[in-house]
Amino acid sequence: MDNICKNYEKCPIYNETLKEMPSTASYYKKHFCEAGDEGCKKCKRYLVKDKAGKCPERLLPNDSREVDTIIKEHNL
Repeated sequence: MDNICKNYEKCPIYNETLKEMPSTASYYKKHFCEAGDEGCKKCKRYLVKDKAGKCPERLLPNDSREVDTIIKEHNL
């Protein structure tokens, strides 16, 4: 469990929000949630929560926007 994101317990991506899209959910888990520090540093959910203290519910790990843009657009 050392490689799993510290936010996984409350993360909707990790906890089956995408259950209608199992291959997409599996991809996100493998490349972000379960990829240790390297995965966290690429995950926009992790980065936004780390900087703003919370994260938009529907934000995807591979969002193309900059962290500050996401924070500003969501008034975090």
